[in-house]
Amino acid sequence: MRSFADLPARIEALTREHERVALILLDAFGMKFVERHASHPLLRRLEIEPLASQFPSTTTAHLTTLYTGLPVSEHGLYEWRTYEPLVDDVIRALPFLGSDDAPIPADPREIVPRPSFYERLEVPSAVLQPAHIWPSKYGSAAFAGATVTAFTDLAAGVAELGTPGFSYLYWDAIDAAGHMHGPSSAEFDAAAVHALDAIHGSLPKDTLVLITADHGQIDVEPLDLLDDIWPGLTLRRPPAGSARDCFLHVDDPEHVRDELAARLGDRADVRLARELFHAPIGPRLEARIGDVCILPAPGRMAWLRTFPSHERRFRGHHGGLTAAESETWLGVAST
Repeated sequence: MRSFADLPARIEALTREHERVALILLDAFGMKFVERHASHPLLRRLEIEPLASQFPSTTTAHLTTLYTGLPVSEHGLYEWRTYEPLVDDVIRALPFLGSDDAPIPADPREIVPRPSFYERLEVPSAVLQPAHIWPSKYGSAAFAGATVTAFTDLAAGVAELGTPGFSYLYWDAIDAAGHMHGPSSAEFDAAAVHALDAIHGSLPKDTLVLITADHGQIDVEPLDLLDDIWPGLTLRRPPAGSARDCFLHVDDPEHVRDELAARLGDRADVRLARELFHAPIGPRLEARIGDVCILPAPGRMAWLRTFPSHERRFRGHHGGLTAAESETWLGVAST
């Protein structure tokens, strides 16, 4: 199975073979949901192959790979919350906010690796983003070299794809529905069908169209509060990651791993974080990564009471290693 990390190089090669290449990324619409909606006419017209998400199975990791051409082990922005040594804070790179919800006091080009994927391509690039997330400071660095346009209606956005060179559209409503209602909900399926219908009715002509997802989702409910389970747990800085892959920065990683593993039992897999990244860890990830990672069992979450998070209200989540979270896909159609 190929990796999502291979996708930028494949796109680059395809732009040398085709005059117009378009990519649509459906956030959280992993392989499990392609199989669930396999009878949809859009999916039936695609040549679909499985892809493996990188670890962690998160949006930040995969969008940054797509926008830089680098695997997560090299670009280092591995999760929604990531320690950033440049500002000595645990940041959220996509909204470009610090732990205090204030804008990060840094140039985004110092945090998102340069050059961007679009600056490296030898053809013109156009990026289409939902209006509620554009403009953005993260995007100002990630999309350098491309022309960026905001859209409010998905069908209208898809209709703008197919410009000469490479065009790309990102859609986040399926992921949002899953977080709020869970991926087994009617609301999740409605969001998925809406997206598939809109794309199917608006595909650009004379264009090689690629459709993919960054990860999937899993239904969640129970939340283990690590500092309740172990009141003596001490961190060097706020937790990173998410409630499906909670990264802790600690002074004695092996002791923390062993203690939390004993206290959590079969509720979670507790690992030294570096063991979870199979590729050599580059300097950007080395500077950011936590020491210990808690991977809750399927259907569970883990976080800390002393660091409140809106994730405790999630009904669906991702970041872990289950197939529902980490198996994705690539579909190809010539129009």
